[in-house]
Amino acid sequence: MTPPGWAIVLATSFLVLVGIACILVTDTHYSSGHDGAANAAKQAIRVLAGMVAGIVILRIGYQRFAEHSYAFFVLALALLIPLLLARIFHTSFGGLTAPRNGAYRWIHLPGFLLQPSEFMKLAYVLALAWYLRYRKNYRRLGGLMIPVIFSAIPFGLILLEPDLGTALLLCPVLLITLFAAGSKIRHLLLIVLVAMAMAPLAWGQIQGYQRARVTSVLLQSDALRQKIIAHPENFTFLASEPKVVKRQAMEWAASSGFQLVHSKNAIGSGGLFGHGWGNGVYVESSLLPDRHNDFIFALIGHQWGFVGCVIVLCCYAIIVLAGVRIASATTDPMGRLLAVGIVALIVTQVVINVGITIGLLPITGTTLPFVSYGGSSLLTSFMALALLISVSQRRPFLLSTRPFEFHRESRGKKPLADYEQTEASDPGN
Repeated sequence: MTPPGWAIVLATSFLVLVGIACILVTDTHYSSGHDGAANAAKQAIRVLAGMVAGIVILRIGYQRFAEHSYAFFVLALALLIPLLLARIFHTSFGGLTAPRNGAYRWIHLPGFLLQPSEFMKLAYVLALAWYLRYRKNYRRLGGLMIPVIFSAIPFGLILLEPDLGTALLLCPVLLITLFAAGSKIRHLLLIVLVAMAMAPLAWGQIQGYQRARVTSVLLQSDALRQKIIAHPENFTFLASEPKVVKRQAMEWAASSGFQLVHSKNAIGSGGLFGHGWGNGVYVESSLLPDRHNDFIFALIGHQWGFVGCVIVLCCYAIIVLAGVRIASATTDPMGRLLAVGIVALIVTQVVINVGITIGLLPITGTTLPFVSYGGSSLLTSFMALALLISVSQRRPFLLSTRPFEFHRESRGKKPLADYEQTEASDPGN
């Protein structure tokens, strides 16, 4: 295995151990007994399953998976359809798609909860990289329409579950992958501006509880809450009626802001070095819901303080830097875009999760990769890293110009689609 691959393996191993350690001492808020040890055992089994899946991917190689990218994408879309139908017709298909907290995100299989949106993330990265690998049309604004429409399909299906957090992950991945492929910055900025201009229309269509998640971040300001309480008629854009927005402001700490308040308190109370493993009020009580899952970063800060948080973030930085090195070292357009997409996916997920935990972003149900309790998320994260390491192990020789190099005068240039490549295994393979 190449040095970047070993760096990824070591950093990931540490993150997995931190996650299991937090889950072991944490009981879920909806459990009537002590289930921390049982959940830790389940997590360990899922880690082993993820490692097995990763080894299989490494043996096969990313090129073989890349050749079937569209098939994986279609399969992931097909898995999302039953969830959409279940929500539209309010049926669970005999318990197969039973909702949890009003969301239809999971397919209930024997002994395992399958979350199709998690597998869609990886299928999306594969399919996007495969589509962009030899094309130049995305250098023009019109050529960006196909990737945008291509991304809108899974985005819409996931958003309707509803799963805002996973849907939002696709947007940065699209923009970063297009940028790495050579799209012009002004075109990407135009897409961002159009999306921002459409945001008010989307705001009017989302559900009330989804609005509350967004406004809960704004309501952290005491001054803003006091203004809303005094003049709710001036803030009806935050809710449907003045009395609703006033009630949200008055009850914020006990309702929509409850998790956020305790998440920040958990991190802040950890100080520099924390209370120690298994210690602290947020470990011993259920004040912070989902502290084994979406808010596990707050638990890390509570137990190991600022130093623990920095170490965890440094592990993610190692994975990202290794991924960037892998992307820059390969001359295969597919491999490079796949590596960039996976790195973008990990970075976006970490930024969103940590941003939620410290109150910078609305709560969207995004897990912390390799640390949070979960099955589908953990498995797809291992699969993604295996594909990334596979890119570093299989570097093709390039017999033409380097990929994604564009010149002002392209007349007479050999098109990217005419690249001829032969696969050469890394000496360390």
